[in-house]
Amino acid sequence: MFQVPLFRRFGRESLSPARADWRLFIFFLPLIVGVITKLCRSKYIFSEYQSVACAGLKTLAHAPIYALDLHCGGMRAASFVYIPGVARVAAVFEHWLGEPGFFVLYLVLYAAAAAALIYIPLWSRKTPGLRRDKLPFAVFLSSSAFMLGNIAAILHGLVLAGALAIEISPWLFVAGVVVAAWVKPTFLTYLVVILLLDLPVRRRVVLATAGVVAGLLPLGIFIASGGELARQWYALLSHYVYDVTPGAGFFGWLELAGLDSARPFAKVAWLVFAVLMILSGLSLIKTLKLSLHERLWLGLSLAVLLIPRLMAEDICLIGPGLLIAASRSARMAVDKDVILRNGPGVVLALCVVNLAGAFTELADYSKPVTLLGFSLFILWLGVRLAPLRGFAPATAEIPGELPR
Repeated sequence: MFQVPLFRRFGRESLSPARADWRLFIFFLPLIVGVITKLCRSKYIFSEYQSVACAGLKTLAHAPIYALDLHCGGMRAASFVYIPGVARVAAVFEHWLGEPGFFVLYLVLYAAAAAALIYIPLWSRKTPGLRRDKLPFAVFLSSSAFMLGNIAAILHGLVLAGALAIEISPWLFVAGVVVAAWVKPTFLTYLVVILLLDLPVRRRVVLATAGVVAGLLPLGIFIASGGELARQWYALLSHYVYDVTPGAGFFGWLELAGLDSARPFAKVAWLVFAVLMILSGLSLIKTLKLSLHERLWLGLSLAVLLIPRLMAEDICLIGPGLLIAASRSARMAVDKDVILRNGPGVVLALCVVNLAGAFTELADYSKPVTLLGFSLFILWLGVRLAPLRGFAPATAEIPGELPR
């Protein structure tokens, strides 16, 4: 993997790998400072959990669950924006365990997911890449992702578990994505991983199609039969998605450009963007001759970038795949390919931009710009490397095999 100047010495002596790792803890500072600040000042710790718990209690009481101000005794709940089925599941557990018992169960799942989302992409030796190359992506770990208790962290953990079991059967990964999509349909972007696997095209299409249909089924049933409740849900969801927090992904890029992400053209533009990103991913896996694990992590990175409303809790898995694309592509560079040869440096530079934004209170701008930069880099790599297909050096990693 690549060596970055940050790890090289001041003068003539080089830093040991351990000392280099410690220096990289600067990329954890936004997370550390954010957690301390929220512990000291915030009144809304785990407010996203409280929205699910409150909606469950409202369901048990046969009370409305969709409101800008959701009130339950002793809670500071955020608005509940998921389909009623999520509230019904919460209600079942609260009926069995009580709300305190449900909180303990939720907290255990949340802590396990958060630990996995931090350790596996950044620290695990089984994840492709050197640790010191992966640690700069810690700058994308936000205190909001782990202190507000958003259910997305548990869902990303579920998807990651399915990804790690993909050698057993791709259906396990699809099942994890489907369950996550029942809560947040945008998690269907993770099915891009299936499209990048070394499987027959027909099998990939069957797996991805089954995932999309199964993942959207509860939402489709609710929209078709929900009547006024479905209209209330959509109005509340649209308020937060388009008016309050469009996020740092595609919708956020449109907002920065002064365009309305609520208009139909935004959805069409996203579909075009998604197709181009998938085509770039297919170009990269063929040109670079990526192994199973490299394809898997590249797919996870692309899936994150494809989430249209990309929030803080959605970015944990972005790093390894970008490093794989940059470092493997750099091996194919000739003398005049300055950008290609320095692709790993481009990735690191974008991490530094996000770090600078976090320290200067410009994160609302630096994070969308950084993620747009990653997307443009992937698109450029897909186009640049397409003519070189068949000339890539073989990977040193032993490819895994998938059941066919």
